[in-house]
Amino acid sequence: MDSSRISVGRSHVGRISVAGWLLLVVLWVAACTQATAPATTTDAAQPAGEQAATPATEGEEATPAAEAAPGEAEGELPSIALVLIGPREDNSWAEAAYNALQAQAEKGLETAFSESVSDADVARVMRDYAEQGFDIIIAHSFSYQDAVFEVAAEYPDVNFAWAGAIGRTAENVADYDQPFYQAAYLAGILAGHVSASGSLGAVYGFDIPACHAMGEALLAGAQTVNPEATLTVSAVGDWGDVAASKEAALAQVDTAGVDYFVTCGEAAALGAIEAAQEAGVYTTGYVGDMSELGPEVVLASVVWNMNPIFDAIVAETQAGAFDGPYYQFGVADGALDIAINPALAGQIPAEALADVDEARAAIQAGELEVPFIPE
Repeated sequence: MDSSRISVGRSHVGRISVAGWLLLVVLWVAACTQATAPATTTDAAQPAGEQAATPATEGEEATPAAEAAPGEAEGELPSIALVLIGPREDNSWAEAAYNALQAQAEKGLETAFSESVSDADVARVMRDYAEQGFDIIIAHSFSYQDAVFEVAAEYPDVNFAWAGAIGRTAENVADYDQPFYQAAYLAGILAGHVSASGSLGAVYGFDIPACHAMGEALLAGAQTVNPEATLTVSAVGDWGDVAASKEAALAQVDTAGVDYFVTCGEAAALGAIEAAQEAGVYTTGYVGDMSELGPEVVLASVVWNMNPIFDAIVAETQAGAFDGPYYQFGVADGALDIAINPALAGQIPAEALADVDEARAAIQAGELEVPFIPE
């Protein structure tokens, strides 16, 4: 094992009344009339955790897809549904996908989404969208893996995509990469400049390849500035346990003197923010600008622009060319970058920002390949 990388132990947290029947009849009659008169839905009409199809405005019925603009591929614009494991406004994982969905709605596609869908419910939600006739269903969680392939086999004429980043696909199932490590490398350059101890920390929900690579890339970036920098790693064993993530981060501060974190997983990021606030150290926001969640400790955030992924899925579906693709978009494609917390920008040396800009330009030009170390 590389002496610059230190591992620490992982902690695993791991009867309907008469009035009800009358209401169902009324809802059924209303549903039958929607074909000719779209109506605004209410929360009561939607299953828990789901939202009505939304072309642009939340809470309205889906509208037919608009005509393709000149220059677009021939054929009707496909409809697209998105399933999120968390709330759509989380400054992180779910919001990145939701923003990309909204961009498709603005182009005229019929869209829908469901938020805060548990692993136990995702197959049902996807089947519902397939039965409604959606052409594309994107299941935005690694943990949705089994359900995606199960439901996709039942609906071969629907195109599915999932957030695996492991290259597992099927004829009608795409996987999309999460090369967060490329942006983590840029964050590592900042860490190398601002870390007083040279001791960096990584907190993951799970030590999956996409997460592991982030920590290793952070270390690689930091070592371009401080060759003696080290990395301490903790995997909590749960994507949703903020308390365990905070505990793991504080343990790294206490045992290894960590003063800068990178995280993988929304709960890991939130836990590290709490730990950083308590310990007075820096951390990195995960997959979205989390500056407002930790204005005094989130030095920078790894940000994910998912528009290129959604654009590719839509284009290949529209052209009839979708065939188990594996999408890979990174810093060079404008899909990943880091966002500096404006409240802390004054604490970053000008030399650090210049080094980040130089590295970014080198990646975009194909002159620098960030090391990918998945395990």
